[in-house]
Amino acid sequence: MNKREKIMVAILMSMIMLAGCGSQAVAPENTVESTQEETKEDEKNDPEITITAVTVFDSGTAIAQGMEKMKELLEEKTDGKVTMEIFPSGTTGGEKEQAEALVLGEVDMAAFGTLPISIYAPEYSFFDSPFVFRDREHFMNVWNSELGEGMRESMLENNGLKTIGVMGRGYRHITSNTPINSIDDIAKLTIRTPESALFTDTFGALGATCVPIALTELFTSLQTGVVNASEGPFDQIVTNKLYEVQDYITLSKYYYSISMWQMNADFFDELSEEYQNAVMEAAQEATEYATALGEESEEELKKVCEDAGCTILEMENMTPYLEKVQSVMDKFFEEKWPVTSAEEIASY
Repeated sequence: MNKREKIMVAILMSMIMLAGCGSQAVAPENTVESTQEETKEDEKNDPEITITAVTVFDSGTAIAQGMEKMKELLEEKTDGKVTMEIFPSGTTGGEKEQAEALVLGEVDMAAFGTLPISIYAPEYSFFDSPFVFRDREHFMNVWNSELGEGMRESMLENNGLKTIGVMGRGYRHITSNTPINSIDDIAKLTIRTPESALFTDTFGALGATCVPIALTELFTSLQTGVVNASEGPFDQIVTNKLYEVQDYITLSKYYYSISMWQMNADFFDELSEEYQNAVMEAAQEATEYATALGEESEEELKKVCEDAGCTILEMENMTPYLEKVQSVMDKFFEEKWPVTSAEEIASY
């Protein structure tokens, strides 16, 4: 092969190589289509996830039943890819321990009362205080206001707790071994309160001796005489069988009780958008279901207590109680709740 032929062969080889490179360069559409197909396939192949969920409330309560409903709804919405493993009845500790575990990411979700507010957003702990709200409607108006949103944002930003739902539990009532016919009878009580200064200070202002005790220890404390009274909604009274160790239940409206459902924010953020939407939708539907369940069952729970021998009384006039705790409430608004005022709360 002469020199000219060698040059021609080299040129031809170069053209073939360029053509090959060109064919690769003009295939972006195929590449994009392939990438889109891979993305869709990845979405279809979202990993299976089990959410570890805890609560101190018994499996018979509307709270625990609502969590079971959320599990069912999640499985339906994700074709079984997302499920929940639920640990009720305080098997993993009291509310404080469960709240700490949730912040640390040791569990993924928890259904509380309102204790996390007092621990992690104390400036909003009027949501966790008796003698602040007139009734359920008043409470929910404030909960859904900018004040409620501020509280939820505070816990999310400062402690990594995302509130995914809230359910109503009904009003809290007082159980006791002596009748409460007037405010003077409160002074006869050694009452178990939640582990919250708001309860101990307000009931203390009414004259009661207050003993903060974890919910898991409530029955034993009443049975052994450590305390002779307690307070809480009917689901708490019945599922803890307080009718076996208490003679009277005094109905009142000093506090509308709720259950906050929260998730570890890091865990939630790592979920795909599809799973996040499923979690929020399932929590919304489940809390609505549980709220309705609790309202429907309240009369039935009341009858359980009556059939067990409890005498039902009613705190018909709340005015003397409100007047008695007024100085304490004024101090709370001034020192503990700088984000609002009694006047603002009353305006909702």
